[in-house]
Amino acid sequence: MKYISAKNVALLVAAGLISSSGVAMAADTPAPAASPTAAPTVKVHTPNPAVVAFKAAIATYHAGRVAADTTAKSAIDAAKVTRDAAIAAATTPEAKGAARTAFKSAVASAKATHDAAIAALGAKPTPPVKATK
Repeated sequence: MKYISAKNVALLVAAGLISSSGVAMAADTPAPAASPTAAPTVKVHTPNPAVVAFKAAIATYHAGRVAADTTAKSAIDAAKVTRDAAIAAATTPEAKGAARTAFKSAVASAKATHDAAIAALGAKPTPPVKATK
């Protein structure tokens, strides 16, 4: 005896829905003609130049921040891998301590580089002040 799979049921339901969808018909009465003298006024939105400048500045700031964060994270991850390999290969407590010390100095260096990159970005851009109406 064959069983109906869920995939076949889904296909049958989809086929039933597609074949039973109704067709929309337009009315036979014509639409009223627009008067030729009345031209619609189209409002064109011009963005505020201060807002455009802010969006560009915040995008640049965010990209720099993400790059600094990613670089610091990858440096710390590489230091972790190096530390773990050095500790696994170490046979004396002094060698394990040296691996930990090297890891701490690598993390401190990555943090200093990250902080310098963030400082080089400058202050986070502030949004423009809204005009009073």
